[in-house]
Amino acid sequence: CNDGCPNDVNKLEAGTCGCGNPDDDTDGDGVADCNDGCSTDPLKTAPGICGCNNSDDDADGDGTLACVDACDNDANKITPGQCGCGFLETDTDGDGTVDCEEECPNDANKLLPGTCGCGVSDGDSDGDGHIDCEDVCPFDHTKVFSAGVCGCGVADSDTDGDGTLDCQDECPQDGMKVVAGQCGCGSGEPDTSGDGLSDEIDTDGDG
Repeated sequence: CNDGCPNDVNKLEAGTCGCGNPDDDTDGDGVADCNDGCSTDPLKTAPGICGCNNSDDDADGDGTLACVDACDNDANKITPGQCGCGFLETDTDGDGTVDCEEECPNDANKLLPGTCGCGVSDGDSDGDGHIDCEDVCPFDHTKVFSAGVCGCGVADSDTDGDGTLDCQDECPQDGMKVVAGQCGCGSGEPDTSGDGLSDEIDTDGDG
């Protein structure tokens, strides 16, 4: 007459869970197992979105719970993408390749530095077989390692063979002169009178 659960050898009264059901609290969270949707998870009494034994936290505060966020410590991503968690999928130079997969993220013409480095073309403007960044005269196919005496775009030739380069010779076609003198290129400078004036311009009749 004093047994509230005459058919339950483990109980004298119904308790929280009723006769035939133990009032155990397996996870020790203060909620009996019969009323605890997550009886082995002390932090939950219902599965929530992530299920028992999985937190419903949003670690990175991006609005997506950690259990469904493949990048739960990256507020900018919920999937790793090409670059992985913690790295943006940015294509800074707009060349169609994300920054994390190229070595020249600020050079739209290159993915790798090549010989000349990022931001510098590996082109050969004058077609001499030497790329511009290694060519002192990138627009002069006759010069590569030095501009020479006359500079890029000007040949270091000595047309008249007088030992003076054309670019320094006022008379590049006259092997006897490097300056035009009083008579000009191609003409000698005779001074019969010895007065310092060539015969061609000496008209005072003294020879």
